[in-house]
Amino acid sequence: MPSKKERLQVLSQIWATPTPFDIDFFDKGSEIVVVTSYKGDVTSWWLRVFKALYPDQVYREKADITKIKPSDGVTLKVNKRTGLMKVTGKNHWRWMVDNFSEVLDQGNADAQELEEQQSVADSVTRYLQLDKNVEEVQDLLDMIPEGGGIMQHDFIMRLWKSLIDDWFGCGATLYIVTPRIDEERLFQIFLLMIRNKGTAFNVTLVTPEKSPEGEKFKKILSVTQRMMKKTRTPRSQKRLVSDVKMQWAMENLHVHNENFSTNFIAAYKDEEAEVLTTTAHFHKSHFHTNQKDNVCYNKLSTQDLKRNYLFPLGVTTVNY
Repeated sequence: MPSKKERLQVLSQIWATPTPFDIDFFDKGSEIVVVTSYKGDVTSWWLRVFKALYPDQVYREKADITKIKPSDGVTLKVNKRTGLMKVTGKNHWRWMVDNFSEVLDQGNADAQELEEQQSVADSVTRYLQLDKNVEEVQDLLDMIPEGGGIMQHDFIMRLWKSLIDDWFGCGATLYIVTPRIDEERLFQIFLLMIRNKGTAFNVTLVTPEKSPEGEKFKKILSVTQRMMKKTRTPRSQKRLVSDVKMQWAMENLHVHNENFSTNFIAAYKDEEAEVLTTTAHFHKSHFHTNQKDNVCYNKLSTQDLKRNYLFPLGVTTVNY
C-alpha cells in the first residue's frame, strides 16, 4: 500500500480530470469518499455513468444506498439522499487508480445537461470575489492610460486577479514575476489555479529565495499551506480547499528563484502575448494600503516576450 502522501499525489492527478462541476476526494484509508458540489440529482448521473461502463453488473438497493461491484474486491456505495459515494473493498485503491479517470471521462460525456442546470456559485469564486467576465477584464484594461500611468492599489489588485484568471481560463502559459510576494497573494494564485482546472494552463512564479526585506519564500509557502487548511466556507464551515486540491495546486505551480527588482505578470498562447508591468510588489504593502503605483499593459509577440522579459530572468530560451 502506498504512503498517505503518495496516495494524495495520485488522487490530485485524478482530480485534475476536467469535470462539469466540482468533484473532490477524501482518503479515509480503507475507503475513498467522493463528493460533488452539484446540488441536483447527481446520484442518477453516477448510476448512468457506471451502467455505461459496467452494463453487466448487478445494482443492489437498500434504503438510500445503491451498491455497485465494478470489480472483485471493490464496492461503490452511492447515497441517493446526499449524493455521497464511497469506494470500498480490499482492492479499492488499485481500482481507483486504474479506472476513476475513465469514470470521470465517461461522466463528462453524460453531463452536459447537469452543467447547464448548475447555477450555484462556486465557493472559491465567491472567496476571490471574482466572476469570469471577459468584458470586465477589458474594461479594466481600458482604464489604463495609453502608455501607462499611476493607478490606485485596489485597481491594481483587481486587475491582477482578473488578468491571471482570464489567462488561466484560456489555457495560456503564465509568468508571475515579483521580488516580494505574501501568503495571501500566493493563496489567491492557488485558488485561481483550482478555479480554472482543466484548461491546460501552465504557470511559473518567479521570485527570490529571500525577498529584499529578508522574507524567505519557503516560509511564505508554508504559511500559505496553513491558510489553505484553515480557511472555511462561510455557510457550511467546510474547508475551502481540500488536501487533494491543495496537493494538485502545489504540484502545478512551478517556482523559479531568481534575484531581481521588477514586477510583472505575462502570458502567451501560440504567437500572441500580453504583459502587465507595475511598480507594485504582489504584497499587502502595495495591495492593502493606500498605495499608488505605475501600471502599463502591452500586447506583443510571444518571441518578444521571451526575448525581452523571460530570457533575462533565466526562465526560457530564445532562438535568434
